[in-house]
Amino acid sequence: MKILLVTGNFAAPGINPWLLDDLADSFVSAGHEVDVVVHSPTAPRPRELRVGPSGIRVLSVGAVSAPGSAIAKLRSYLATGFRLHTTGARFASTGAYDLCVYTSIGLFSFGFPSRVRRRGTAARLLFVMWDFFPVHQVEIGRIRPAVLAPFLKRLERMSIRRSDVVAVMSAANEKYLKSYHRSLSADVIQIPPWASDAQPTSPLPVKRERFTAIFGGQLVKGRGVDTLLDAAKLLELDGLPIDILIAGDGSDAAELRKRATELKLTNVSFLGSLHREIYRTVLQTSHVGIAVTVPGISPPSFPSKIVEYCANGLPVLVCVEASSDAGEYVQSNGAGLAAPAGDAPAIARALGQLLSEHNAGLLEQSGIRARSLFLSAMSSHQAVATMVAAASGTRTETSK
Repeated sequence: MKILLVTGNFAAPGINPWLLDDLADSFVSAGHEVDVVVHSPTAPRPRELRVGPSGIRVLSVGAVSAPGSAIAKLRSYLATGFRLHTTGARFASTGAYDLCVYTSIGLFSFGFPSRVRRRGTAARLLFVMWDFFPVHQVEIGRIRPAVLAPFLKRLERMSIRRSDVVAVMSAANEKYLKSYHRSLSADVIQIPPWASDAQPTSPLPVKRERFTAIFGGQLVKGRGVDTLLDAAKLLELDGLPIDILIAGDGSDAAELRKRATELKLTNVSFLGSLHREIYRTVLQTSHVGIAVTVPGISPPSFPSKIVEYCANGLPVLVCVEASSDAGEYVQSNGAGLAAPAGDAPAIARALGQLLSEHNAGLLEQSGIRARSLFLSAMSSHQAVATMVAAASGTRTETSK
């Protein structure tokens, strides 16, 4: 097959590999040909066509420098959309694609994938819905005023209405999709977030002496890291020897560091943004991975960090909103525990239980099951198999 990926995020100098990089590599490994159009209005990269060692052609039509002001960002978004429909359209017209894949937020692809499908440049169009826009952003306070939500929702629906297939992350996501976008006629399949296989260093990294839990992700609204800090304080008060590492950066990083200082936490370390390979090594020296969000959110999430933890053989503590089935998914597969989002005492108790399992020599089996779950359902190779099956009108087990 010939595949076109349309994305706002793809590896470049200074930009870590991401889920779409892993997907592209797995498509190539499976014998498919891949072109990528990158359209980031904010993450600067050279505006050029590059061909990687594996033959993947990558065309960037986005920003070459980071816009500073709000006006500059608006101009960059508009210019990127224009270039998608000029430079990007000329690039895509040179290939007859069997499948075009793009991801949420669909609005920010500026209608380009729909154009590719409408003109027959791509035989099938597959939209990956990781994010129910704009309801999630409104509920976590990232979009204000909320009066904009109905208009933005209509634009989002327009961006995905020509999709032949919509991929959601879980059964809860599929149920929510059918109530949120009632008019969609696309086939719906389930594909959890994916990652490439984590290659352990040799020799294997030694686990840290003190029991260590790690959170890796953006430090922005809706992540619930403030609750994790509150749980860390409770662990200190209880005298439990548990350290918490926080890897990542974002707009809330300074505020979270300040909160940790105010709480006088000695069991929390902020690592900042790490290169992917360094991050994976840190994961392999830790004992547990933490996925945490905020309560009261209606669209169910499935944090992609769960996949990285499982790929690296880490048991997972999943603390997500009640609408999500991610915690149940991990716990039912014996790969970790679930606790409610926003409940610091429950998170602290769960970490204490995981410490007890570690001390009893039982936690290693949870890590083995987490790794097995990754290989069977959450690797980028599995995602490719499911997408190819959907493009050819068949289904694989992971799509059920």
